[in-house]
Amino acid sequence: MALPDALQTIVNDIAAAARGKDPEAFLAAGQRLADRFHEASRQDLDAAVTLLAPVLTDAPESLGGPLAQYLGSLIGMDGDATPVLDTLVEHACRALEGTRQFVALYDELVGPVPERAECGEREYEQFVAAAASRIDDPGAVARSWMYAESWVQPVLFLGQRADVRRALPQRERLTAAAIAAEDDLPGLAPWLVGLLRILDDEPLVVLHRPTGTAFRVTISGVSDNFQLHTLLGAHIIPLLPVARRGVLRRRDTSGLPAAPTPAMLAAADGSGDLAPAGGLTGQFNLVDGLGAWIWNEGRPDEIPLIDGVRVIVLDPPPYQRGWDSGRAYPLLCASVEATPLPNDEARMWLSRIKPAKPLDQATKASEALVWSDDMAVALPSGRDVADVVNYTLAASARGVSGLELETAVAGEFSLSAEDSALAVDRVFGGITRAATLNEANRPDPVKDPIAFESYRQALERSEA
Repeated sequence: MALPDALQTIVNDIAAAARGKDPEAFLAAGQRLADRFHEASRQDLDAAVTLLAPVLTDAPESLGGPLAQYLGSLIGMDGDATPVLDTLVEHACRALEGTRQFVALYDELVGPVPERAECGEREYEQFVAAAASRIDDPGAVARSWMYAESWVQPVLFLGQRADVRRALPQRERLTAAAIAAEDDLPGLAPWLVGLLRILDDEPLVVLHRPTGTAFRVTISGVSDNFQLHTLLGAHIIPLLPVARRGVLRRRDTSGLPAAPTPAMLAAADGSGDLAPAGGLTGQFNLVDGLGAWIWNEGRPDEIPLIDGVRVIVLDPPPYQRGWDSGRAYPLLCASVEATPLPNDEARMWLSRIKPAKPLDQATKASEALVWSDDMAVALPSGRDVADVVNYTLAASARGVSGLELETAVAGEFSLSAEDSALAVDRVFGGITRAATLNEANRPDPVKDPIAFESYRQALERSEA
């Protein structure tokens, strides 16, 4: 499809400047694109993205990052990301991995890491000279760090779309790299980790204990339990049974919590302002199937599985809860589909769940949730950490990922959901640490044995 002359000229100028490594011409053409792309049709913007896709693949880091940001703007929330998604994720992975490696080596070999805006030719050359004997291409690592923000930001922006999250290539690598770089790229990496932890098309069983009803629920685009709390209130409360009283059998909703207001729902599902006037209020106390409280500060992927499905119990709130924002990501759209289960299924699920822990025990458990430096996982007799690493990497190579991978590891090694998630995390954590080629990042073989074994194997593969 032919582009309008003005847009075609801009695309041609961007491509020529990128290929010619002419930053002034590139930025001038990019500014013209920023000024004009709002006037273009969706069809024209998609065509421009397709034309610029090979340019992005071949562009130098200094221009590729800004070009990635231009393309992210052209794609937006409704464009076709397919032509550039592989390239964007590949470069984001390299940027995050390079950032972790650069920070570790610079701090070890040169000194305190400078701010990106203050990093010039002198700092670049100091690092390249100091790291030349440690890594093959220190210049590429330095450039990864220097331009990391411009490569990661488009993936973070587009990752707020459910279709992009479902299509993300190299998800395990991207997740491991983002986790490793959380301290080094604090404005972007933790937010990317949060997006990558979102459960799309995730089935839940939700039980309303006071009425004895149960629901099959599917969620997508829910990043934390604040958001989940509001969405469950909006979609479950209207489905709860209502008593009828008096001669006229009028509906009596006094025993049910008030559903979130339309503004609260819009703040949570992404269709309205994320911070409604007056804030948001809670309707329930969320509890898992084992009786532990589900704190709003947590995430849905932390809710334990029972027979392969996450179970949430809705109890009356023990105290008033309120918060300001309906969702953590401004462009994130969430969905919830709820269907009542038959009475016999509801009774079956209700018979299996544990009573909620009392407030004092739940509070103590919450206060005890601190990070430990002991990452060891108890394995069954006859199995060792090498088995865990080998099994996890083999499954990952077959395309098994996310919750499916954690479930497979749990079944293979008779682990709890929490321990299997930790085991998978430590396998990829060891690989990330090995990529730094820095002995100081070697995991502790006693306190973090799975990561140590994964680290050891990764180094052996790199030397083979």
